[in-house]
Amino acid sequence: MTKKEWKRRKRRKIIAVISATIIVLAGVTALIYVAMGELKKSIGTSSKDDSLYLSVNGVTRTGDKAPLVGIIYVQKSNFTGLSALELRNRYERADLVNPLMQEPLEKGAHYAVGVDGECIAMIPLTEKAPGGDDRIIIAYSPDSDGNMTEAEEKALNDLVNDLMDEYSIGQENVILG
Repeated sequence: MTKKEWKRRKRRKIIAVISATIIVLAGVTALIYVAMGELKKSIGTSSKDDSLYLSVNGVTRTGDKAPLVGIIYVQKSNFTGLSALELRNRYERADLVNPLMQEPLEKGAHYAVGVDGECIAMIPLTEKAPGGDDRIIIAYSPDSDGNMTEAEEKALNDLVNDLMDEYSIGQENVILG
């Protein structure tokens, strides 16, 4: 074998090793993304995608920083039979529906829970919800009879339990409004 052929083989081996390494890394990355997606699904339908946060408009989201969380307050919204996204959109448009509304809402919410049990984060927990001070506020949309659906009740229980664990909040600091 000539020196030229030897260099060519060596170059081909190096290229093969680099190509194999790239393929393996791409596969591992893909597996991690799939695993994270499955983990999100197993946790529930809660969406903490910040693209769903309400706009900072001074009414439904003030942007004021929150003190340490101490209380979880679950409130019934005045809107019945809505999905979490529809409820979120009602909050988003609250100042547009009533142009005279210049003050923050009396009751805002960090999370919206819909009648089908889906959950959307509307305000980051690092901010106060209007009327919230030291509270995490969760709003839910009752069914047409004014009651909570089974799916909604399960989603609320799961969300409240997760928040209680994450922020070390005792059951005595969970208020149903």
